[in-house]
Amino acid sequence: MDTIEQTLAVATEHHRAGRTTEAERLYREVLAASPGHPDALHLLGVIGLQGGRPAEAVDLIGQAVAGDPTSPLLHANLGHALHATGQTRDAAVSFARALTLLTNEGEGWGNVSALAGLIRRYDDETRRAAAAEVDAGYAMGDVMRRHSLLFWLDGDIAHYEALTDAILEDPMRFTVPSIHYAFWGMAMQLFQGATRHGDPGAFHTGNLTDYYRLMVDETALRFHLRRRMKRATPRGEVKRIALITNQMLGAGHQPTADAFDFARRLQDEFGREVVIINPNAMAITGENGFAPEYSYNITEDYDGEQVIAAFGARVRMMSFPQKRFDEEKVNAIVDYVDGFDPDVIVAFGGSNVVADLFSGARPVICLPTSSGLPLSMARLVLGYGEADTSQGWPADMAERFRPFSFGWTLPPAGPERRRADFGIPEAGPLFLVVGNRLDQEAGPEFLALADSLLDRLPEARIAIAGGVESLPQRIAALRNADRVHALGDVEDVRALHPLVTAYLNPRRQGGGGSAAFALADGVPVVTIAAGDVATVAGPNFTVADDTAFLERAAALASDAAFRDRQSAEARARFAAAGDRRASVERLLAYGLEAQTA
Repeated sequence: MDTIEQTLAVATEHHRAGRTTEAERLYREVLAASPGHPDALHLLGVIGLQGGRPAEAVDLIGQAVAGDPTSPLLHANLGHALHATGQTRDAAVSFARALTLLTNEGEGWGNVSALAGLIRRYDDETRRAAAAEVDAGYAMGDVMRRHSLLFWLDGDIAHYEALTDAILEDPMRFTVPSIHYAFWGMAMQLFQGATRHGDPGAFHTGNLTDYYRLMVDETALRFHLRRRMKRATPRGEVKRIALITNQMLGAGHQPTADAFDFARRLQDEFGREVVIINPNAMAITGENGFAPEYSYNITEDYDGEQVIAAFGARVRMMSFPQKRFDEEKVNAIVDYVDGFDPDVIVAFGGSNVVADLFSGARPVICLPTSSGLPLSMARLVLGYGEADTSQGWPADMAERFRPFSFGWTLPPAGPERRRADFGIPEAGPLFLVVGNRLDQEAGPEFLALADSLLDRLPEARIAIAGGVESLPQRIAALRNADRVHALGDVEDVRALHPLVTAYLNPRRQGGGGSAAFALADGVPVVTIAAGDVATVAGPNFTVADDTAFLERAAALASDAAFRDRQSAEARARFAAAGDRRASVERLLAYGLEAQTA
């Protein structure tokens, strides 16, 4: 052939077509004519890796990288070869070099995400080494991408501290939508327990609280809201209530069902005029380089003013489904709320920016949908469970705290089902895991715990209810994969309750609703003493650590008398803590207090 380039082109065609013997011959022909040719060394190494010769691939691709250290592809494939030989730290560093090169070239999130995912599967020490490599080579001036990407790689809260410090120091460097997008990105990572190093609680009560306040103030200032809003005077009554939620997604979304239930009870059982404001103010489209990129869903059918119906009730709702957070959208929301002229605004859920924009003009009550510190500018901030306290909260928020119990309304139960209806054998103990975010929440530690439980109980099985994408692949790698059943979305999850031994809770913040419904149906809960499930279930169902978790689950499977006692305690717990009508009555009393607070 006339040139090295022509030979290489023919060789790669053979390679793509699977004719690796001919491709290898031509790659070696190129190397004979041009020793050290990076592309020929690289592709010859790829053939070695594909042929099960990873050590050879490391040598060849390593030589290619030495000849061309600026190629992200070469570094990435060297990482794959190193991983195949068990050299995980060196593999992670190679992936990090590829990631850094791509990022410095302005690459979008797709390939960067894939490389970050390869790094995140390693142990903490290896992930930190990779993050340090990225940090050392990062050449862009984008503090959003730099610090959020580093946190995504190694989970060190120091990166979020640096990011929030930069924004707090000079907020005018950033647009309002960009500030919001970064906030929701950090909040979601913290909610999903992504922190591996540092104290997320201290960050939440310190930097993130300051950031949230700045975000609300900057939004009001730059969107000129203070002079636009009408200021309400105390009225001594609560007749009209605006319930503002971050987003309404439909009946399958538990916070949506809860928001609807609070609104319909206020309206139908207590005679108040209620409107749900659905601003879709969480991040919907990417506004900056924050990593990982993400977006929340919207329900496009929820558009404008309408009446939504569920469970035999109808509630008025005003929705703003525009996929943006800008001055035009916020002004439209403000004008609608002022036109309704509520006596009190209920901020349904913490970090409810739209509700907090009204905090200087109208009485606002924060009704959290999760345990822990809810970021809020409301006049009153309620607890999530009766045992909640304001211990550890910032002083000004502690003064606004009031005791409360979120309460629950059971969804209707369908017809009786058998295990076979779900593709599960009838015999043996059956444990249930429920959640909407189990791809993130059922991490390696929980799957290892599940595997250990199934080792201990050879007849037992685990059912996982909730939409998942990546989890089934990780389940397939378990020793006892054949006894773990990923059911996907289950329309009537209560139909599973009579069939199971216990409800198992991964280490997570959420899950309160599914745990409450399990308790109501007499299903014992097993959970570490942290997060929403622990708050809902109470001390009789919490354990200290993973060892105690295994012991409790095994005891429920093997000791029928103990399981019966726990079942009775579960029903009693729901009866005591789950009365939503009492919660609504209490909310109205707080509404009066908020007018003069």
